[in-house]
Amino acid sequence: MKIIIPVVDNCGAKKSIAGSFHNAEYACIYNCSTQFYEWIALKSIIKKEGNLNTELKHKGISVVISNNMPLMALGCFTDNGLAVYKAENGSIEENIQLFTANQLKPLTHATAKNSSECAGSCNSCRTTCKS
Repeated sequence: MKIIIPVVDNCGAKKSIAGSFHNAEYACIYNCSTQFYEWIALKSIIKKEGNLNTELKHKGISVVISNNMPLMALGCFTDNGLAVYKAENGSIEENIQLFTANQLKPLTHATAKNSSECAGSCNSCRTTCKS
């Protein structure tokens, strides 16, 4: 099983979880079997626009851990069989440990909506968000 987590960058803050995928350029992929961490540019995963779910499954990724996520993205992930969990803090290692101990809570539509109306999206929606 592999887990993907959006990260701040692939250098000094590569072990810090980003707010969500839409404002991250990099991600960490953790392989539970080998206990190997890999940092990659998100654009290297997405070969076709709007095809992220297929690419994640093709890479063997079945779990997403994120601080937050827009509701539409959460729905796309869960509708396509990816398990999505809410990060408990900013540390990749701690969240992996919490996941393996079954202590991370699923990121649901209710928790995503309560965390932020739009998760800081790009002004393309009609929310009252000022990001």
